[in-house]
Amino acid sequence: MFEIFNRLKSNPNLFARILVASLFVNILALATPIYVIQVLQRYVAYGVSSTLVTLVAGIVFVSIFEFFFRNIRHRMTRELEPMNQRLADQVLQKFASIKTTYFALQKNFRPEIITRNIQIIQNNLSATNILVLVDVPFVLIFLIALFLIHYQLGLIVSAFLIVPFIIAYFYRDKINSLSASHMQLSVNSARLYDNASSRYDTVRYFNLLNALKKIWAKLLETIVPERESLEANKNVLTSFMAASSTFLTIIIIGWGAVLAVNGEISVGALIGANILGARAIAPLIKFIQILEPMNSVSEAIKGINQLQKLPDENKEGTNIAAFKGEVSLKNLTFQYPQTKNAVFENLTCSVAPGQIVVIKGSNGSGKSTLIKSIAAILEFQRGQIFYDDIEINQLSLIWLRSNLTYSPQEPTFVDGTLLDNLIGLREIKKQEMDDILSRVDLADFVNSDPKGINMQMNNRGQDLPFGIRKRAALARAIAVGGQIVLLDEPTESIDQKGRDAIYRYLENAISEKKTIIVSTQDAEIIKKAMTVIDLDSKPIPRVINN
Repeated sequence: MFEIFNRLKSNPNLFARILVASLFVNILALATPIYVIQVLQRYVAYGVSSTLVTLVAGIVFVSIFEFFFRNIRHRMTRELEPMNQRLADQVLQKFASIKTTYFALQKNFRPEIITRNIQIIQNNLSATNILVLVDVPFVLIFLIALFLIHYQLGLIVSAFLIVPFIIAYFYRDKINSLSASHMQLSVNSARLYDNASSRYDTVRYFNLLNALKKIWAKLLETIVPERESLEANKNVLTSFMAASSTFLTIIIIGWGAVLAVNGEISVGALIGANILGARAIAPLIKFIQILEPMNSVSEAIKGINQLQKLPDENKEGTNIAAFKGEVSLKNLTFQYPQTKNAVFENLTCSVAPGQIVVIKGSNGSGKSTLIKSIAAILEFQRGQIFYDDIEINQLSLIWLRSNLTYSPQEPTFVDGTLLDNLIGLREIKKQEMDDILSRVDLADFVNSDPKGINMQMNNRGQDLPFGIRKRAALARAIAVGGQIVLLDEPTESIDQKGRDAIYRYLENAISEKKTIIVSTQDAEIIKKAMTVIDLDSKPIPRVINN
């Protein structure tokens, strides 16, 4: 609810216009009970047809006005809905600015939960729900009308309007708790479906279906009873709301009949009072019914606010004007959180332009970790990394990334065309792009597709063969044109033709005086190295100068 108030307060002029329109809508809503009272008192009593015609014409005219005011009010309130899109844009911008080390280290980070939160906000912070809240204070209009008919009826309805809130008080916390729990279980279910569909070959060929079924069975043990309990409680609350409206009618008609018999009100006023009572309680029932989704909105906003608190990358920093490409590591130490031992300690090494440094070691020895530390993807705990005598923490990350030819061990892409994935926002001439594709042995694959370089990379490129993805990742790195070349297992799972292309690229990079750092077990690349860092030597890596 607070988010609705905050949005309304953010635009006072619009808020004022909505309130004025709501005032007119609710005043015009009085026309129906007034019409009923007047028909029963004036037409039924005297039977003058012209009176009935006048009353009918008047109520039709007012009803048309009410219809248009309601739609105008809804259209005005929809001016707040772009805030949902701006919030989604802010989340996307936040994803793009969070420190990369957070994504790399937080293995339990669940972006699908953030996506779910955005959907909850967009679905529930709608113009319709906002107007439900806005209409609540205007219940006073109907209460005043009831007091004008007879103060006793006004008092009865005023007291009865508290009933929905009392009922909601006893059920709200339980429904909110069950709803939050069910939402989390739904996210886990969606992840299970994703495992079954996106890893279909692994699931089927290695008989992992039973493992998924076990997880699904455990989920069902919780989901089914919680879902039943949630629906049962929501149904009871809805039933109480409906019963409240029914009992209010019973009380108004019953007590109003006594007043009518005593001559204190007319029959027309009795029926009008019943309509006014229904109009008074209806906004409150609607309000109670949106409390549960509004609670989900509050939780979703909390989740997004937690995301917004995550540390951003440093947007400031130094650019090196005449960058030579010297890289130095001094006493570099890295240790993953909640682990006992450092991956490496006190690593000291330098590499100059035109040289190759090879990082070797067994699986899990830290080759990718070291590459990512040099690329400023991971934050090391101790030591220093220098680029031309400027410490990495002082450099602009935008500048640094524009000077890195970086190809990761596991190539990843986004949905879009191959060209978009290779160049991003950069501009590149067709001849230059064709040359890059040839250098990484990707030209034949691209030319085999009718759309060529504009082929769609569906499923974020995961459907492509691993070797093709490795080539594409290298092509993307070369397109950056950075002075520092960082390659993580470039020849892994690549055929001989692809390896030959990489060997040629490295020869060219040496001749172009690029600074080359490669993690690999490839003997052909190791032979070219001026320096070898052996990460199998723990805790301090052995540095071998050839």
